[in-house]
Amino acid sequence: MEVMLDEALLTKLRTAQVDITIHVTATMNITPFVARQKVNVLLLDKVGTGLLSENPVLLAAEGHLRWRIPVVLALPGCGRLGQVGAIDVDVQTGEVLADNTLLNDITQHAGQLATSSALQTKS
Repeated sequence: MEVMLDEALLTKLRTAQVDITIHVTATMNITPFVARQKVNVLLLDKVGTGLLSENPVLLAAEGHLRWRIPVVLALPGCGRLGQVGAIDVDVQTGEVLADNTLLNDITQHAGQLATSSALQTKS
């Protein structure tokens, strides 16, 4: 189950007290460090250099716990340019939840960010 709160509802709740309780039971077999390693290996193998994982956040989605690992583009001489996507890793199985569509999106965003950064550098 997912609950989404839109801006109109949040405006009405501005002065309301909200109590949200989520209960999830799971065995966490994969540490955040291992999840980052898995994502870095995938990125290097399937996408290329210049993409790095950052600190994961724990996410409860679709009845499962996942590590969501932000993916950033960092280039020599430019440093960290920004986030270009995120990849999830199942905390129980260690499965990296990234298909070809997600990897292509990350590649495309990285290319756009690199191009815009190069244009700003030349200006």
